Amino acid sequence: MATDLFDHLAEENIPEPPDGFDQEFHERLNRTLLTVQTFEMCIRALPWFFRHFGQAVVGAIRFTMTGQYEDTTNKPDFK
Repeated sequence: MATDLFDHLAEENIPEPPDGFDQEFHERLNRTLLTVQTFEMCIRALPWFFRHFGQAVVGAIRFTMTGQYEDTTNKPDFK
């Protein structure tokens, strides 16, 4: 029975997709990708960036004001 179905489908005339089909698909896909990537950047990347960049800025300001670099040998390592 499966052979008959495949033979029937092989002989069937399939119409071409509409002219704007690819363009509409790419617009929807690009919009979805932009939304997901923007959300991921705001949730994951920006907090990480602000934390590490903030530490560098605070360290630079502290060094400028005191003239000494903070000794980090007594602090536990972050894992």
